[in-house]
Amino acid sequence: MHELSVAQGIVSAALSHIKGGGKVQEVHVAIGELTHINVEQLAFAFEIASKGTALEGARLETRIIEARFRCLRCGREEKSFTCSACGSAMEVLNGEELLLERLKLVEDNGDAQGDRG
Repeated sequence: MHELSVAQGIVSAALSHIKGGGKVQEVHVAIGELTHINVEQLAFAFEIASKGTALEGARLETRIIEARFRCLRCGREEKSFTCSACGSAMEVLNGEELLLERLKLVEDNGDAQGDRG
């Protein structure tokens, strides 16, 4: 299950953006569909990876980035591994990303601090 190592990376990246006190309420990530990350397994792994950190109890929000390709010969863009116009190979334009997009923080006193991202 590579979702655990992905969750650990998300926790590490998020923690590197937190300066001072406070707790993270929400973590927003964008996941390319070509990463084959299972969102449910990632959420479970995130709970484990965030225990004992400022992210413990934070809600993980995910957005899927659709895969898009461009033909190496004719330049046609579509969602296919092979060009439907000329049959040539395609290059990946989108879908391999894993992005930490935004953090919603709460101050130690419980007031919302706002978004970072």
